[in-house]
Amino acid sequence: MLFAMLALFNQDSRIYPTFLFGAIALSAIALISSEANTADFSSTIHVLSCYLALVGLAFSSSNLSAFCQQFMMSSNLLLTAWILYHGYNVETIAAWQITNPSGAGNLMATQINMTLPLVLSRATQSSGFVKFVYLMLLMLNCVAVLLMMSRNGIGSMLIVMTLYILFNNKRMAVTFIAVICAAVAYSDSIMRMPFVFDLLIKLRLVNFVPKAPRSVIWQISIDHIFANKLLGVGPGEPRKFLSVLDIYHAHNNIIQVAFETGLPSAAILALMVALLLWLPCRMSFSSRQNFVRTLPIVAYMTFAWTGAPLALPGATLFLVACVNEARVAMYHSKDHNSVPPWRAECHSNSERSCE
Repeated sequence: MLFAMLALFNQDSRIYPTFLFGAIALSAIALISSEANTADFSSTIHVLSCYLALVGLAFSSSNLSAFCQQFMMSSNLLLTAWILYHGYNVETIAAWQITNPSGAGNLMATQINMTLPLVLSRATQSSGFVKFVYLMLLMLNCVAVLLMMSRNGIGSMLIVMTLYILFNNKRMAVTFIAVICAAVAYSDSIMRMPFVFDLLIKLRLVNFVPKAPRSVIWQISIDHIFANKLLGVGPGEPRKFLSVLDIYHAHNNIIQVAFETGLPSAAILALMVALLLWLPCRMSFSSRQNFVRTLPIVAYMTFAWTGAPLALPGATLFLVACVNEARVAMYHSKDHNSVPPWRAECHSNSERSCE
């Protein structure tokens, strides 16, 4: 909310009414649902805070770009150093063995993935020793994500890197596709290698049976959603219904909102998600430097599909900073593309020749 206020009082601020009224509507419905379901007051305060944090998505400003980039880069360095330090000191690397300052194991990997595009962008724009430093940081980021052994994080990292590589780079795209095809063709032989097989087991990609599969969590949640379509079961109440699985949320942002405060709330959030995902779709027709600024949204949504980062307002602030950067890039691209070619030529020639 402070971010929204700072953006609002900047001269170049832009407002997005759908996100503003969406955050207000979600908060109002949460209060009504709390009253109708007599939910615990503490849970109401928490869920209300989560929904109100979305108001940060309603404003953007180029003047806050420096803060957003500093916030993203400092988080990248903190999380990467934290994971590498604890990964080095543990005797046997195992999933969730590394403690975290982010609120969830998967969220650490997600936040690093959300900052990978910024590191890639700076590495592309730099040269010499600075470029080497950013490339080394990029490598350490990837190692940190692997050390977290988050399946979602590893998948999200591969998606971000693939989209970056395949965008406007035909040679690397062909090479990358050839490597994937070769890995698929010789997958049986590769899987028989002891080192590879042990690594896949540690990463929980093979021979892993979850205690609470996502399909079971979603089925239980959907059953309660359709039994309480309008206002849900109440803020914080999903914890009670999912306690049989020893979990406290539905492992999906939209399902979690529908579970807590009903289908109307889920529809509002789904609209906001669609508008955010439209940014990378739209910028895919722009330059790679502009497109890469929208990739953090893809990383966040990938995690939101199997997790519930909306339950952590700090993660929403991180998303707000990334979205601000994507919008700034979009408007800079729009301003550049709005200049007709003949006008661009006029700038390079004299006024007389243009006339």
